[in-house]
Amino acid sequence: IFFRTFSPVLNMYSRVAAKSLARSGAAVRRLSTSCAAAGPFNLNFTSEQQMFADTAKEFAVNEMAPKAAHHDQTGEFPTEIFRKAWELGLVNTHVPVSAGGLGLGAIEGVLIAEGLAWGCTGMMTAMEANGLAAAPVIIAGSDAQQKKYLGRLTEAPIQAAYCVTEPGAGSDVAGIGTKAVKQGDKWVINGSKMWITNGGVAQKCDGGWYFVLAKTDGAAKAGQAMTGFIVDANTPGITVGRKEVNMGQRCSDTRAITFEDVVVPGENVLGAVG
Repeated sequence: IFFRTFSPVLNMYSRVAAKSLARSGAAVRRLSTSCAAAGPFNLNFTSEQQMFADTAKEFAVNEMAPKAAHHDQTGEFPTEIFRKAWELGLVNTHVPVSAGGLGLGAIEGVLIAEGLAWGCTGMMTAMEANGLAAAPVIIAGSDAQQKKYLGRLTEAPIQAAYCVTEPGAGSDVAGIGTKAVKQGDKWVINGSKMWITNGGVAQKCDGGWYFVLAKTDGAAKAGQAMTGFIVDANTPGITVGRKEVNMGQRCSDTRAITFEDVVVPGENVLGAVG
């Protein structure tokens, strides 16, 4: 009975699968032909990529590793080490040339991060966190926004922070509760963020800033309910919480950030609203 009932269905799926495999096989053959015409696939690093990898590893050995235990035990932010890494071009590596950066790609970024992590992953996190804040601005920022805010990162060894995670919504970005309400040509942000890397040091330095994700339409679907904002870290209404004591990477500055009637100019909206 089973075979009489399901044989037609199984035959149908078999025919569909066969056709799909035939199409896939043809696509693979076309891709193989194309790759063969382009020459052998090269997994070697370019001389520039190798230079960045070597520089990062050398920096980790000579500057980071000798002081790793001190910063891990005390939780002290590695300000001086950050400054030296910034001077060598090992921080803010993906900022485009138009904003004063090197405009490096993903492979260069991975090689640098791997080299720095050899010395201390806590210090590496402190250095790499700028990249989190910068990414939305690189992707969606206008030329003016990029030159103003990414430019600050390349003009001085300052910090920026990526404010998305919340006390009740960690990886569930759709569940964030921070809200932004438009008032005239400005936006007013209210809410709390948690586990924000560089949250405290970004406010202490001159020119530090936050990327903040907030709900701008509570009735819309998650993909259209939120908007990104660039917020100067010294804006009135921002309160930085105590430094969290992490299980590891203790010199990384991790804090809660609270926004109470924080006014943000309309020009600091990233991309379109929603």
